[in-house]
Amino acid sequence: MAVKIHTVKIAPKYLNAVVAGQKKAELRKNDRNYKTGDVLSLCEWKHGKFTGREWAAIITHVLPVNEIIANTDNWVVLSVRPLSPLEVLEYIISNGVSELLLSGVKYGR
Repeated sequence: MAVKIHTVKIAPKYLNAVVAGQKKAELRKNDRNYKTGDVLSLCEWKHGKFTGREWAAIITHVLPVNEIIANTDNWVVLSVRPLSPLEVLEYIISNGVSELLLSGVKYGR
């Protein structure tokens, strides 16, 4: 299974909660075919502009919302776990995801 990197926008308060380990899920439209094991590159946006702050999180589970709420096709709840810089390197080595190095993902900025 090929691991994909999904670059997505996120508001500062939600990014802070993900980084702190308090927010463990993302509700997203499934327009990217999210899979367990894929990586989210969470890009902080404030007042309609990218702040330059990014963080990586691995998708640990994908729950189609229509399994629990009718008429919600194409929406998913993604369980996520933030990755530390060391974990990102380990993940790259074990999964061959060299595009993480090329994507400009930064940690803790």
